[in-house]
Amino acid sequence: PNKMNVTLLHGAKAWLSDPNHPNFAAAARATEKVYGLLPDYTREGGSIPITTAFEEATQMNVCLLPVGACDDMAHSQNEKYNKKNLVNGVKVLGLYLHELGELKGPK
Repeated sequence: PNKMNVTLLHGAKAWLSDPNHPNFAAAARATEKVYGLLPDYTREGGSIPITTAFEEATQMNVCLLPVGACDDMAHSQNEKYNKKNLVNGVKVLGLYLHELGELKGPK
């Protein structure tokens, strides 16, 4: 039979956050204002292990905002990024911070 040895050279804990948290609602409102559509929750960000570290260190909810496109080919040799996405990402961030400021109670 064929055999193979596997060695883990790099790894991190998976990140999973509560999409019902007010932080996500603020981000959804900001995204809708910029793009005219409610966001899809796609559970991406697995290649960004710092998100788990931030949540654990701060005991706060972390939310990744949409600034890329599904066809950006992230981490490939042909990765691209549209200028329009950069501009819209800045808009989403500004509106997200405004929406966070509107939240009542603990954040």
